[in-house]
Amino acid sequence: MKFHWFALAFLLAVATCKGQEDYTCEENEPFHCNQTSRFNGKSFGEDFIFGVASSAYQIEGGRGRGLNIWDGFTHRYPEKGGADLKNGDTTCDAYTYWQKDLDVMDQLNATGYRFSFAWSRILPQGKRSRGVNQDGIDYYNSLIDGLIARNITPFVTLFHWDLPQTLQDEYEGFLNRPIIDDFKYYADLYFEKFGDRVKHWITINQLYTVPTRGYALGTDAPGRCSRTHDITCYGGNSSTEPYIVAHNQLLAHATVVDLYRTKYKDQGGMIGPVMITRGFLPFDDTPESKEATYRSKEFFHGWYVHIKDD
Repeated sequence: MKFHWFALAFLLAVATCKGQEDYTCEENEPFHCNQTSRFNGKSFGEDFIFGVASSAYQIEGGRGRGLNIWDGFTHRYPEKGGADLKNGDTTCDAYTYWQKDLDVMDQLNATGYRFSFAWSRILPQGKRSRGVNQDGIDYYNSLIDGLIARNITPFVTLFHWDLPQTLQDEYEGFLNRPIIDDFKYYADLYFEKFGDRVKHWITINQLYTVPTRGYALGTDAPGRCSRTHDITCYGGNSSTEPYIVAHNQLLAHATVVDLYRTKYKDQGGMIGPVMITRGFLPFDDTPESKEATYRSKEFFHGWYVHIKDD
């Protein structure tokens, strides 16, 4: 499929527009959630993927799945969940209202949807050997089939930070090497069940974020950091753990990519990570500023990708 760019817009759940059944737009009204005729996929060329995006923890709700580290984090530290002290127990319940979400995408003339699978929805105990939740498989099958029926391409993220809590409890998740095999067997199940229809796979969302926010600052799940940085962190070492987690993420990513490109190469799909990027410019033309800029690039991007010194 030829495309120039993939436009990502965070999908506003239908729950926020509940009761609004009229999707027509008055020309002079201010923009609101049912005025999709002002901005939609038809505003772009045919080779442009106009997409929307979400993540499982943010939209699905907790019904029908096992606990993950964001459940533990937001309940242990409600003050870190944002000004409204919210958690993902209910959210907009996309697990129930997913068909309405597809209707909204249709109204937007969306041609792509990036979403994540909830690891604990299909593997409530974290490991395939401990049992597979068929209801979770049925849910994602229905979602994928519904997208394809509307000519919306699924872009699926395997890990958007919501590690099953049981794996965090057992060995602190990405801090230890068992996560590599657990991630591999988890991904293998998904390739097996959904790879006939999903051709765009993302291994890990924003590789930079979990090590820094989850293990250095303690502001994201699982909420680990040095107590000298934040006394409320339940454990951690901000000087060492982020680098261990980043390393294990890379190993897990590489293992799953190798699995997909060997065992599932006949599916004809694509796979890779999502990076979070930032630009850095020197303060002035001095060698010191240029060196500082390069050092900043290395600390932000160089963990995960080779960067060229311009």
